[in-house]
Amino acid sequence: MIRRATLADLESIAVIYNEVILEGGFTGDLQPLSIESRRAWFFDHQDRYSIFVKSMGNSLVGYAALSPYRNGRNAFNETCEISYYLASQHRGLGFGKELVGHAIERAGHLGFRLIVAMILECNQRSIDLLLEFGFSISGRLPKAAKVNGEYFDHVFVSCCKTPD
Repeated sequence: MIRRATLADLESIAVIYNEVILEGGFTGDLQPLSIESRRAWFFDHQDRYSIFVKSMGNSLVGYAALSPYRNGRNAFNETCEISYYLASQHRGLGFGKELVGHAIERAGHLGFRLIVAMILECNQRSIDLLLEFGFSISGRLPKAAKVNGEYFDHVFVSCCKTPD
């Protein structure tokens, strides 16, 4: 089941994200984040900017977020950034595809015309997933990220929800 995240989900969301940070290569964060920092992030994702969680039984297996792009700059109000993370034991089972599909659909209903994602080049699985959903590579920042002593490009992908 996929639903909007509630405050009660915050601890599980933090556990998933911190696991991803410690694995490396999935995010630019290098140190685990506190629940308190995740709380501020959660409250920044209300109304149009949303967090969706995928649950199995009583456990969260992953989440997707629609976040502001260039927050506070009103020219970008029809653009959002998508991000998504799954617990390691639930990857490769189609849950990421479900979450991304749900978030993209909701983005259209919420009035976003353009969805962007910024992905480390070493996360080819994620790039491929978004390409399957009609995203295209819009650009890259060469060797912008250093993770575990290795430099990676930051790849920008985007998908327009309506014709120009």
